[in-house]
Amino acid sequence: MGKSVQRLRAPSLHEFLNVADDELDAAVERYVQKLRHFYDARARWHRRGHRFSGIVVIITGALLPLLATSQFAHKELVLSLVGVAISAVTALRSFYRFDQSWILLRNTEIAISHAYLKWKIARLGTAGERPSAEHREADTRALIDMIMGIRRDEAESFFNELPTPQPVTGGQNPGLPDARHRV
Repeated sequence: MGKSVQRLRAPSLHEFLNVADDELDAAVERYVQKLRHFYDARARWHRRGHRFSGIVVIITGALLPLLATSQFAHKELVLSLVGVAISAVTALRSFYRFDQSWILLRNTEIAISHAYLKWKIARLGTAGERPSAEHREADTRALIDMIMGIRRDEAESFFNELPTPQPVTGGQNPGLPDARHRV
């Protein structure tokens, strides 16, 4: 499997679940670094998707009136294809929610980086004195709790923001006025 595909998959928790206590710090640090890279790569992917799809919609939408008033062979086909392209790209933007996902993934990466840097700083100690093994273990366990909380919050936020289909009663969308009541 290619390296770019692996970056788009979250690192496995198994990497540090079954390690010896004396290897926990190194395993957690590897996991957190991989997780930061994962969220960074995903955020960049969604940023690119948001920008690219926006540019495609703007350019093809701007070309549509020009194409409609011009005379050329296969005009109907070209206009249809441009319309399909606008519709498809707009639907993909809506489905993948590039803009919202970009923000959520970037904020998650920032929160993970912040937790990681706090952990690294705590391990330095104060006044040149390294923290005790118990203190280091407590900091590592706190880092694990923080990272799991950040990931849980990210997943919850993602799923809470998904649009929920509303039931349609009597063949009428509840958000639209009934044809009998239109003025």
